[in-house]
Amino acid sequence: MGFVAVARLSDLPEGHGRRVRVGDEDIALWRVGGRIYAVGNVCPHQHSAVLHQAIRNGLEITCPMHGWTYSLETGTATVGSGRVQVYRVVVDGESVTVEEPGPR
Repeated sequence: MGFVAVARLSDLPEGHGRRVRVGDEDIALWRVGGRIYAVGNVCPHQHSAVLHQAIRNGLEITCPMHGWTYSLETGTATVGSGRVQVYRVVVDGESVTVEEPGPR
């Protein structure tokens, strides 16, 4: 698997999420503390693609639909159950790249 360019660093304001697509995958990018995180954008609760609009508390994001909360670092639920996929991110200058999703 390789990496795919998905955004410019300047397109990602601190503390906010952004939705991107990599192949067939919907991914939420978050810039927190100067670091970029990438997680699957679909909340496992009711499969809504809303995690780029989540409410952030530190390194956790809460789905605005029903309140399930996930770690940006591990993808594990801290409220609710399940997990979201976490993707590796590489920042090279202004280019933000995300690991290509593997086969399901």
